Amino acid sequence: MSTMRPVRPIATVLLVAGIAAAGCGRGQPPAVTAPPTSAPPAAQAPATAGGAITSEPAVLVDGRHPVYIKTVDLSRRKITFDLIQFYFGDDAAREAAKDHKESPPPNDYYIRNVNPKLRTLPVRADATITVNTLAADYTGSAVKNVEVGLPRLGQLLHLGGYGPPFWITVRHDQVVKIAEQYLP
Repeated sequence: MSTMRPVRPIATVLLVAGIAAAGCGRGQPPAVTAPPTSAPPAAQAPATAGGAITSEPAVLVDGRHPVYIKTVDLSRRKITFDLIQFYFGDDAAREAAKDHKESPPPNDYYIRNVNPKLRTLPVRADATITVNTLAADYTGSAVKNVEVGLPRLGQLLHLGGYGPPFWITVRHDQVVKIAEQYLP
């Protein structure tokens, strides 16, 4: 039995020495490999029909988003856009004040565009696209939403320069709806 006793103190000394050596990094904390954190929903890749995750990150999460449409690529049925923040009413007043802008803002809306990153998504063939037009009615004139195709949207944006804000609805990394936001 006396031959077994020295093993325990030796193992303890080796364990303590190993821990001390791992912690000695000339003032540097020991390197620790942590599991990757999950990405926020906007950057997670979409699931495919079989449930597997694709390797490409999502350009935009499913839902409705305010954007400035920069280009329309008819041959590939894609739009390139700048994602913006669009606020109405009390939210517009609060956000404009945060940015040290006129608050409440004129016409009760406020647009913030702090990121120049452009994104590109395909537009489904059956996507609904509406633009605003003035239409005469019994009160004089009113804004009316008119449905157009992707080629007409491209023409209107080309003629108008920067263009008004639009709301795009995204489903599974495809644009399924585009609607111009009326601005007074």
